[in-house]
Amino acid sequence: MTEIDRPTGRLRGDEPKMSGRAAQSSAFPGRSQSAGREAVMQLDKIDFRLLDLLQRDNRLCSEQLGGKVGLSASGVQRRLKRLRSRGIIEADVSIISPKAIGRNVTAVVLISLERARADTVDRLKRKIRKMPEVMSAFYVTGLADIVLLVTVNDMEDYERFARRLTDESSDIKRLETMIVMDRFKAGFTLPITSIAWCRGSDEEDTGCSTAAERGL
Repeated sequence: MTEIDRPTGRLRGDEPKMSGRAAQSSAFPGRSQSAGREAVMQLDKIDFRLLDLLQRDNRLCSEQLGGKVGLSASGVQRRLKRLRSRGIIEADVSIISPKAIGRNVTAVVLISLERARADTVDRLKRKIRKMPEVMSAFYVTGLADIVLLVTVNDMEDYERFARRLTDESSDIKRLETMIVMDRFKAGFTLPITSIAWCRGSDEEDTGCSTAAERGL
């Protein structure tokens, strides 16, 4: 584990930080919990089934999907168009093995800021979005302010990345690095099968309730 620390003479606990709700709002501008609940309420069992099939294999054609959910190919296409236009399906991509293209080192990076003000966080977010080494980035609660998942070719490559990040970002107080020894699980598959089951005709038998019945 490596660290880059910039002493400031101030105690870490003295610095203000956003609450979990404020952090969530800043990380996803324009989104709200109520909006997310409304989106879930508008999805039916077939929507959930399509989403579950596609997130496991997005190479399935409309005819294949239709055979699995009981719809025509055109019916599937209309639903997928709606799911994409509403942002429920964010992207259709292929997941590449990092090691297969020479990205042999994966690191989890914890960033602590001098002050977690909105303008400071937004400025760093814009910079991080442009860095190709960063696979995922999260604005979080807790001791650190930002967590990065980074892939590089080797440790020399990572050192260049870390120096570029800290030298060009005076807002960073501390950079803590954890090198991944074994990636034993990775993916983007969401556990939505159980939600789809609750939306089916067997809701009463399984004890499931709809979002509307739960007051969401």
